[in-house]
Amino acid sequence: MSTIDTRELRNAFGSFMTGVTVVTAVSDSGEKVGFTANSFTSVSVDPALLLVCPSNKLSSFEVFNQCKHFAINILAEDQQDISNTFASAKGDRFADIEWHADENGCPIIAGSVAHFSCSTFNTIPAGDHILLVGEIQDFAANDKPGLGYSRGGYFSLGMEHKAEELTHLIGKVGAIIEHNNQLLLKKTEQGYTVPQVSTSKDQGSKNTIQQYLKEKGLSCKVSSVYSVYENPEAQAFSSYYRAVADNDVVTEGCEYVSINELKNIQFCSADVQSMLLRYVHEKHNGVFRLYVGDEKSGDIH
Repeated sequence: MSTIDTRELRNAFGSFMTGVTVVTAVSDSGEKVGFTANSFTSVSVDPALLLVCPSNKLSSFEVFNQCKHFAINILAEDQQDISNTFASAKGDRFADIEWHADENGCPIIAGSVAHFSCSTFNTIPAGDHILLVGEIQDFAANDKPGLGYSRGGYFSLGMEHKAEELTHLIGKVGAIIEHNNQLLLKKTEQGYTVPQVSTSKDQGSKNTIQQYLKEKGLSCKVSSVYSVYENPEAQAFSSYYRAVADNDVVTEGCEYVSINELKNIQFCSADVQSMLLRYVHEKHNGVFRLYVGDEKSGDIH
């Protein structure tokens, strides 16, 4: 029997794009507990069943292993901070979020895409997890875009679609390429900028930057759109995507700069400087958001 590399197995599992949920319950003593999970799936319509897979390493594992009721909250695209809180924070995870209790006392998170209040139908031991099967007693849903997760990072289809809708107006598309806490920057006479290229309307902005990076010999995984800047005078937009490089190979005129040094260098324009300093701040906080606007004002999603 071959030995399985658990790290590589997790990476393979992570290639499956999922939504993000927060699973909640209440202990016998009245303590509210919850954890972030993407191991969620529908099981049956008649009876109405779903399942989630709590790890036996959870501090609240025994609560979920013995609970009679629990709730599933499917997070919206603007709830990354809630996902991070229930994935890592300690103490009272419910203190800084808006929620209400369902009929069984399980927390329902405000602003979620959907929630399901369940009674426990079955628990099945499965390796280092359990299959927690719930019978749905009540639920609600809306048409908000959901929060996605793949390969260790969040994505938002709603924001991706919004950016692609502007493709016919986008003049340039660039990439914020990270490798080992460094960003790949291009040096110009005006200052540093990021690798970018004129948009191909036939390909769309994301496909254009992916093709450009490939032609430059850069092996990168391009993820979500990060900023869309409007140039009112040119009546055009510039879009920028987050990307992670597989190695430290650089292309002509480019160099890697430590993220910690970005505040000390000169950039070619105010919008690029603002974008990259925001990137540093959001990386430290673990939550990346999409900016749509010009160099002076805009909306952060």
